[in-house]
Parts: sequence; C-alpha cells; structure tokens
Amino acid sequence: MISVKNIYKNFKDVSVLRGVSCNINNGERVVIIGPSGSGKSTLLRCMNLLEEPTYGEVWLDGKLVTPPDPYLHSDVIKTSKTYDRLANENPNASPEEIVKKIKDEDLLGKREGKAYKAALKKIDDENGIDINLARQKMGMVFQHFNLFNNLTVMENLMLAPVQLKLKTKEEAEAKATELLHRIGLYDKKDEYPSRLSGGQKQRIAIIRALAMDPDAILFDEPTSALDPEMVGEVLDLIRQLANEGMTMVIVTHEMGFAKEVGTRIIFVDEGHIKEEAPPAEFFANPKDERLKEFLSKVL
Repeated sequence: MISVKNIYKNFKDVSVLRGVSCNINNGERVVIIGPSGSGKSTLLRCMNLLEEPTYGEVWLDGKLVTPPDPYLHSDVIKTSKTYDRLANENPNASPEEIVKKIKDEDLLGKREGKAYKAALKKIDDENGIDINLARQKMGMVFQHFNLFNNLTVMENLMLAPVQLKLKTKEEAEAKATELLHRIGLYDKKDEYPSRLSGGQKQRIAIIRALAMDPDAILFDEPTSALDPEMVGEVLDLIRQLANEGMTMVIVTHEMGFAKEVGTRIIFVDEGHIKEEAPPAEFFANPKDERLKEFLSKVL
C-alpha cells in the first residue's frame, strides 16, 4: 500500500534520514521504534509529505505521491546534460558506470535540459497523484492531538469530510455520531477539546481520522503526551482497529504494545533502518548490535 524508496531528509546541515526504504502492505500493522532523534517520526511524516523528502520517493497504491526523484530512474539520468558530458569525457565507460558515478557523486544540476525535464514529467504524468488525494487515504494521528480548540468535538469530526465534499453535512454527522458511540463519548459531542482529558482528546483524534474512511492510519507516538493512567484507553482503541484489519504504521515507545499489536517491527537508528522482523523474532533474537543495546535498556 505504501512504498518508501531511498528517502533522505536533511534539515540544513543535519541528515535525519539516510536512504530509508520500506514497504507497508495492505492489512499490516507496522510499528517503528528507536531512540529519540533516530528519525522515526520524520519517516512517518515523510509518508504523507508533512515533511517533504530531500531525495527519494513515496508511493501509495502504485501512485507517486512525491515529485519523481531522477536518481531512482536511470533512464531519466541518461537524458541529462551531465550524462552527455561525462559520456564524452569518458568514451570507454559503460552507460551503467556513468549512471553510477552520477548517482554516487550527486552530480545532477538544476539545468539539465528539455529532454531531462520531459522524462521526469512523463513519470509524473503517468504515475503521480495529488498529495491531497493521497492524504485522504492516509489518516494521521499526532502526539499532541491537534484538535481545533475553537470547534466542538462534533465540529472537529465533521469538518474535513464536509469541507472536502466527501460527505454531505448529514452524512458526516451520522458518521461522527456512529464513531462517538463506538468509543463511548457521544455525550461529549458539544464539548470543546479544552474540557476533555488527554485520553479523550486522543480517542477523538483517532476517530477524526476514521471519519475520512482512510485506507491506512499513521500514528505518531499517540500515547507519549498522556498520563500513564490514560494510555490504556487509547491503546485499547488502536487494538480494536488492529483486530479489524486496519493498515497502520505506529511510532511508539510502548514495547509491550508493539509486540502485541505489530505484524512487523522496524528499528530505526541514526537515520537508517537497522533491522525489521516479525515481533517474536524481533524481540527474542535481535541481530543488530545497536538494537540489542536498545532493547536491553527499554525492556
């Protein structure tokens, strides 16, 4: 469903992600763990372009969400002025060697000519999807809820489906009512977020994502801003979604929850995926030394 290809993300001189690739399949619950500052939340935010990757591509259901990255398409590189120049300077070099040099040394410039731009545009025209359409398919649940404080609970739930004309006002209200009953908070429909507990806010944030009927939901540390006694009610709701087969990508520090809910665990450290495996293998037989050290401290 979601494919991340060779993602790099730089913030000025700081490289946060360094060539990350992974696939999220339909129905999977992929849990991303790692130390603070490892790049796990940045990876999640790159999936729906809340952060735009410096290099690399994100694909959703076979459609390209990011602009095409020429370094991932050798045929595009071969249309560039840089390729022509190096081919003339190195007549004995094979096309593969020239392409490899351009990739390895990041040699493409901004003025690579009409053929190069046409080749990139062709990829985008054939495969590209508007980012707003992609985001409708990928719900997002944030660490700090990100509810609109000037809107009631019901208004928060109805806003996006109505504004994007995905549902009529009546349909959006009916869906919101159904979701509020599901989590036992229908009596809070006319309250403002400031009058809710942290656990209630996060459960509202989760069903706000569900109100858009997404294909997948991305969770960015959904319990880290909660008091310990409120964590359980949020995790219970995520467990329900897992049992229903919702595709989910979850960044969390809750190791027990990761082991219980995840179908695959990914360990990110220093901007790289160091290891990934099903939960039983991941926790019982870690192979990467950095992962062994990390688990020894958190378990």
